[in-house]
Amino acid sequence: MNILLVLSSAFAQVGIGAFGGGLCTLPLIEYQLVTKTEWLTVEQFGQVLALSQVTPGPIAINAATFVGFQQSGILGSLIATISLIAAPICLLCIVLFLLQKTTAEKSKKFKLLLRPVVSGLLSLSLIAPLTATVHNGTIAMALFGVGLLLISFVKIFRENPPLLLFLFGIFGIFFL
Repeated sequence: MNILLVLSSAFAQVGIGAFGGGLCTLPLIEYQLVTKTEWLTVEQFGQVLALSQVTPGPIAINAATFVGFQQSGILGSLIATISLIAAPICLLCIVLFLLQKTTAEKSKKFKLLLRPVVSGLLSLSLIAPLTATVHNGTIAMALFGVGLLLISFVKIFRENPPLLLFLFGIFGIFFL
């Protein structure tokens, strides 16, 4: 299959499946670039993630631009980036049209159904950065579990999540 079509399809899928934006897209991007197409290794994906953090713009756009250029030059970069943006815009226009045709109650139920999806994607998005920065995946997953427990059961962390991030950062400096 033509590489431009594969680039377009891969990044259109990322764009459409990226509910919640930002870090929610990491599992989708990793699946497309590392597992499905094998354009990047896990280590290269970690490098793209790091590069995306220090350059302006969203992670998905930076990844699309980088991988598109790597696979097919400037044209590949443009196709991947445009596909990432255009596909969800088209889908959102269709959903908006359908939501305007439904009752307010059905619209509210639809929005409530999206919450667990976004929560799941956010949780999945933490796996790649944790395992890339902490060489022992068991420690990373244990810290993730502790964080979930603290934010669920300790009122101060539930009301002030940045405080929990700060404490985990201090923990990481001294112990990891």
